[in-house]
Amino acid sequence: MLSGCAGGGHTAPSTGTATSASSSATAKDGTVFTGYYAQQIKRTYDDAHQSLTKKILKDSKITDEEFNELSEHFSDCAKQQGVDVTFDSQGGMQTTYPAGMSQSDGDSAVAQCDEDNDFTSMSILHDSMKSNPKNEDPAVPLLQCLKKNGLAEQSMTVDDYKAIVSDENKDKDVFGKYFDESAPGYDAAKAKLYEACQTNS
Repeated sequence: MLSGCAGGGHTAPSTGTATSASSSATAKDGTVFTGYYAQQIKRTYDDAHQSLTKKILKDSKITDEEFNELSEHFSDCAKQQGVDVTFDSQGGMQTTYPAGMSQSDGDSAVAQCDEDNDFTSMSILHDSMKSNPKNEDPAVPLLQCLKKNGLAEQSMTVDDYKAIVSDENKDKDVFGKYFDESAPGYDAAKAKLYEACQTNS
């Protein structure tokens, strides 16, 4: 799903460095990573505090089993500080602090365990590799969806799309009829398709 919000109440394209080209990258210790996420994996590997992180990343992949193992290390670390960390089926995290521990002390303990186990950086990388395996610019599949459903001109390029949604007035002129009920020519049926493209791309 795309990050950020445009003025019309829909998602705007990310300004990240995603690319659909497979590549390779070499870590400081000489380990070579390949694939669509080679550069991101290299950065995470080089910055890792936990040896398990480097072990997981050596093959340029993060399996669910490997991420679960890392999550257990993180939660075990927190438990040693008296904090109970659990995860729900959607990957959400809940923390429970023991009686007598202040919110700030509990947060500090969790933050330290997070850093020591590279949890946040690995969580973001794992999620990205699953949801966007080819590391594409998020605007690419979104624009394809809009064109497929007749919501954007077939000649529109990704750069055209980004320029439009980055300008509130242009955005309303071109796509307003799909997200603004007060706009002239508002089409409720196509609005649902438009929302689906924004949500699922």
